[in-house]
Amino acid sequence: MNRLRVGVVGGSIGGLTAAVLLHEMGCDVQVFERSTAALQGRGAGIVVLPMTERYFTESGTGLHAGRDKDRQVALTLTYWSYIDRSGAIIDAAATNNRFTSWNTLYRALLERLPPERYHLGRGATGVSPAVDSATVRFADGRADTFDLVVGADGIGSTVREAVAPGTPTTYAGYVAWRGTVLERDLSPSSAEAFADAMVYQVLDHSHVLVYAIPGPGDSAEAGRRALNFVWYRNARGNGYDELMTDRHGVHRPATMPPGLVQHRFVQELHSDASAQLAPQLAELVQACDQPFIQAIFDMTADRFRRGRVILIGDAAAALRPHVAAGTAKACADGWALRDFLASAGDLDEALAGWEAQQLALARRIAAKSRAMGEAAQTTGTMVPGDPDWRFGLFGPGN
Repeated sequence: MNRLRVGVVGGSIGGLTAAVLLHEMGCDVQVFERSTAALQGRGAGIVVLPMTERYFTESGTGLHAGRDKDRQVALTLTYWSYIDRSGAIIDAAATNNRFTSWNTLYRALLERLPPERYHLGRGATGVSPAVDSATVRFADGRADTFDLVVGADGIGSTVREAVAPGTPTTYAGYVAWRGTVLERDLSPSSAEAFADAMVYQVLDHSHVLVYAIPGPGDSAEAGRRALNFVWYRNARGNGYDELMTDRHGVHRPATMPPGLVQHRFVQELHSDASAQLAPQLAELVQACDQPFIQAIFDMTADRFRRGRVILIGDAAAALRPHVAAGTAKACADGWALRDFLASAGDLDEALAGWEAQQLALARRIAAKSRAMGEAAQTTGTMVPGDPDWRFGLFGPGN
């Protein structure tokens, strides 16, 4: 099946991973991304699980900056630490988690796909499955038919309507405030707290975490890195609607980009940081003048395949971020697809086996991520140092 013609709808990390793997096994792969410019992850950080960097590990190239083979940009922090309101460490474990930025991983994958196979400004408006093919319709009026269509177009997936129409997306009742600040812009005492540790503070029905990611130029050197914070804050009813209405009056129910959050909400965030957070965390949050907001949702399709159309990544199942496995799951979907296609003699047999395996994985990890979120934000039972609160797709650290 190495001669399959494959259309990948969505050119983010999950779509790119699948595209690169299938291209390298000999498939004719075309990626269609609705954005008219190369994607940007707004500086967001990513926990690097083994599946996230499997391509780079197995290819022997390493996750590096551009074509500079010697400059590694996925960094390792030794400790997972919890601090109290005073800033004192109340628990620390040597977990050796790895981190990078969304932008860094995206660029590294994009370099592995020939540019003529990555098409910007090609948003899909629909997909029509047939017995042995599927046709993608595009906003520019064109259509193209493939042996296999991979829907990697995120939580608002167009492709999902052809596979699992009417799949509910449920708001979880809270949002993640996110932002980055350069290490060098903090006081030395605050920067020291994050030098070799991911730092958590557990609040009343809320929590915040900070970790280092590559800074300008993808630098992972201490002192030149960025610090990524994520503060989960409950927001419901009218308060949520107002929060997700931008400075120009546009309602954005999923993501509020940097520079568009209403000034009063940024001021409220900074004020709450001073009143609730440890000094090191408060200084970091207050130094970020253009945070952005991601609303947290639950969504798992009841099927990932219809005929020759499949769903991967967030198009198939959107995980709450607490298990830090969303990116790893998207990559795992691509690897599993490659493996099933490589080992099966029949395409439909391969896709059926792939769906059963990846659906079971998604249901299990989605349930865990929901339980973690409910403990932190709803029941208020999150406990600093809990060994069950660990990142991982298949288990802690994996």
